[in-house]
Amino acid sequence: MSEFKPLDPTACGLFLVAAISFPLALGCLTEEHGAPAELFMLLGALIGLVALLAYRAESNFGFTVFLLVGAAVFATGYGLGGWGNIGFAVLFLMTIAWSLIIKTPKLLTAILCTTTLIFLIVGLGAIADMDLNMVLGIVALLNGIFCLYLGFGLVSEGKVKVF
Repeated sequence: MSEFKPLDPTACGLFLVAAISFPLALGCLTEEHGAPAELFMLLGALIGLVALLAYRAESNFGFTVFLLVGAAVFATGYGLGGWGNIGFAVLFLMTIAWSLIIKTPKLLTAILCTTTLIFLIVGLGAIADMDLNMVLGIVALLNGIFCLYLGFGLVSEGKVKVF
């Protein structure tokens, strides 16, 4: 009987985060207000599925972070609101600390920083009734680029350097 070793779903999760980050960024930067709510809800649910796969692969960090990201993205599509965004930003701050403690790749910590900033910017913009679309677009674009790069680094089996 062979042993079953679940695959690490991190790259898939990163690609899904990039898939929502790019429409958000482009919508904010072009004043078109990005992706429809249904896309946020669909990708949020898929990121939540990645969290379950991370759990199956015995990745506590991956499970927790992807479940938080999936919930936050889904809730955004559902109409999270300013204080909800701030709440998720605070939770993502905790994941940054955890990332530093367990010494994940620096780029993963950077992704957690941009993710935190996205939710903080959206929350502050809603609460203070400010137009922060340009800043949000730039941060979301960076988030998407970072996720894409790290995802490719993970699937390339060492051919693309992960830092």
